[in-house]
Amino acid sequence: MARGEIIYVAKPTWYTEKTYPGHAKFYEHFAAQLKQFHEVRALELPDIWVRDFLPVQNMQTRELYQLFFDPRYANYTPKFTAAIRKQVRDAFPHAKPCDVRMDGGNVVLAPDKKQAFCLEKQTIFHKSNPAQKERVEQELKRALGVQKIVWLPQQKDDKIGHIDGYIQFVGDFLTEGTIALYGELAIAPLLDCKATDILRGYAKANGLDMCRLLCAGNEEDWLSAKGLYVNFLETSRAVFVPQFNLPEDDRVIDIMKKYTCKPLVRIDCEQISQYGGAVHCLTREYNEYQRNF
Repeated sequence: MARGEIIYVAKPTWYTEKTYPGHAKFYEHFAAQLKQFHEVRALELPDIWVRDFLPVQNMQTRELYQLFFDPRYANYTPKFTAAIRKQVRDAFPHAKPCDVRMDGGNVVLAPDKKQAFCLEKQTIFHKSNPAQKERVEQELKRALGVQKIVWLPQQKDDKIGHIDGYIQFVGDFLTEGTIALYGELAIAPLLDCKATDILRGYAKANGLDMCRLLCAGNEEDWLSAKGLYVNFLETSRAVFVPQFNLPEDDRVIDIMKKYTCKPLVRIDCEQISQYGGAVHCLTREYNEYQRNF
């Protein structure tokens, strides 16, 4: 029986354990849960947040494209960033280059696979140069296989700089071809008015109800993703839901049950989330791609 997507994760090493204490133990349980539904491939990499730097996939051709990873949201040294890029190239030697300075956590495909939401940042293009923005859009369209790029402004309180947790809810819950938003998961609005208007317009055009995000963590601990339940991973076979040993854990599971018939797999992210991410950030899924990859 087909196993759906291939899920890539970072393999535990002495280095990742030193940087992220507890990663090895987390990986042991997480990989076992993923393998119940999918083929899992672990790569030996300098960092664990593979969503940021592994290639993106063109949904039309199934080809892989490598964005230029040079983050501004973390204290990565140039040497460390270069090491990540090199090991990714070694792991995916046939991935085609995409000349856009962007990390994969800032790209979310719309449900119809014809549009992509991307976070607008000065490191990607200069707003004073429309031609540069047009070039970036064309590169991203080519890499992702989409017809339109929807730009969202960077959030003033978002120091990490990711957008996947903000707008993943727009399209990740697919139930028998029907898109459903879990509007009950609404505690803290993290999108400003302009971004909310863009998403609301998209949602209305697709018959959706707009909602806010759940983020129960301490605002002073801005790096932590504890309580960010939207950092889940939905695949064709299951939904892997982060759990944080918070009172909201069970309520979130109960709410999600209303919107999908897929198995809901609880993933204990209490410790790993303090380093800035959860299930979605730790994975990169690919559909079947060309044999040479």
